[in-house]
Amino acid sequence: MKFVLDASVALLWLIPQTNAKGLAYADAVLSAIQESQAVVPSLFALEITNVVTQLEAKGIVPEADAQRFIA
Repeated sequence: MKFVLDASVALLWLIPQTNAKGLAYADAVLSAIQESQAVVPSLFALEITNVVTQLEAKGIVPEADAQRFIA
């Protein structure tokens, strides 16, 4: 089964402290991906970059982590 992966879910794998309520769902999606396929929208990379940049500016994500997440 294929499904569309949302950037907000993927970000929870990298930065779980940003949404503690969504962690169980993000973990379930990660498990599902191991047994199926996910596709991402064409704007996925831009959405990830935007959020990570904002979190870095707020001091939530260190610069080194932000660069690693975006690379």
